[in-house]
Amino acid sequence: MKKLTAGGTPARTRRAWPLLPMLLLGSLSLAVPQWALAQNYPSRPVRIIVPSAPGGSFDIIARSLAVPMSGSLGQAVIVENRPATGGIVGVEALARAAPDGYTLLTAGNSHFVFNTFFYAKLPYDPRRDFSAISLLAKIPTALFIHESVPVKSLQEFIAYAKTNPGKLNYGSAGVGHSTNLSMELIKQRTGADLVHVPYKGLNLGMQDLIAGRIEAMLYSPTDQVMSQVKTGRLRVLALANDRRLRTVPDIPTFAEAGLPLDLAVWMAMSAPAGTPRDIVARLNREVVRAVGLPELAKVYDANSLVPASSPPEQVAQMIDREIEQWTPIIKSLGIKPE
Repeated sequence: MKKLTAGGTPARTRRAWPLLPMLLLGSLSLAVPQWALAQNYPSRPVRIIVPSAPGGSFDIIARSLAVPMSGSLGQAVIVENRPATGGIVGVEALARAAPDGYTLLTAGNSHFVFNTFFYAKLPYDPRRDFSAISLLAKIPTALFIHESVPVKSLQEFIAYAKTNPGKLNYGSAGVGHSTNLSMELIKQRTGADLVHVPYKGLNLGMQDLIAGRIEAMLYSPTDQVMSQVKTGRLRVLALANDRRLRTVPDIPTFAEAGLPLDLAVWMAMSAPAGTPRDIVARLNREVVRAVGLPELAKVYDANSLVPASSPPEQVAQMIDREIEQWTPIIKSLGIKPE
C-alpha cells in the first residue's frame, strides 16, 4: 500500500514534481544553442571540402560558387582539396565535422553511391551522416561511335548490336567506372550485345575509338571530341542526361532517342548530419541563387556541365534511387567491395 501525504498525493509522486522544471530547463538549454547558431550564422569563414584534386569539375564548380556565396554570406568561403582513396578522405572529413554549417562538401554519386559498392569498410554512411543542401551540376556524357559502324541513331545501334553479337566493342575507364556501369545498364535494358574493353583512362579509350580499334564509348561532348564528329570520324548518337546541352543542342537525349535513361554524373553540396534546418535552408537559398547567375553559366558551358539546383530532399531521393538502380548491375558484373 502506497504511503500518502496529508493532501492525499503519493510521496513518490510528490518528490518527482521538483524534477520537472529541471528537465524543462535542460531541454531549453539544448535548443537555445541551435537557435542562436542559426541566428548568428555565419560569423566566421566557411570551408568547402573538395574530395578531388584541383582543376577537376568538382573543384571548378566549388571555387566558382565560393565567390558569389562569400559576397552574400558576408564571410570568406574557402575551398580545401582533400583527394585520396576515391574521395573517401574528403567525404569522411565532412562526416566528422561539427554540424554548424562552417564545413561543407561538394561530392557526387561517385562518392555517395558507387563507393558503397566498392569499399567494404566505408567510413561514412551516405544516408545517415550528411545533410544535403542542393544539387550543383550534372556532368553528362554522350554515346559516341566510330564511323565504321553502319548506324545513324541510338535505336539502329541497339538493333545492330543485337543482330551482330560480340562484334561491337565499347571502351570505358575501367571495371566499375561510371562509363562501364552505364554501358552495362544500357545492355541490360536493351539486350544489346557489346564487349567491354577497359582502359586506364577515358582519354586512352577515346584515342582508340577515333582510330577505330573500338566501336563505341561514353564520353563528355567536349569541343575536342565534337571536332571529330564534324570531320566524320565519329558519330554522336544520344546524350546521357535529362535535357539537351546548350553547347550541343542538336544531340538528342537518351529519352528522346527512345531509351529513357539519365546516366549523368551529378554533384551536390552537403553539410554534416544534424546541421540546423535554418542553416541548411539558408545555404540552399545561397546555392540556388549562385547556380543561376549568368556569369556562372559560362563556367558550366566551358566545362560541359549542366547547371542544377534542387531542394535538399531531392539529393537524398537520388541517392536512394541510384543505389537501387545500380545494385543489380554491380552484382551481374561480379564486383565485390574491397
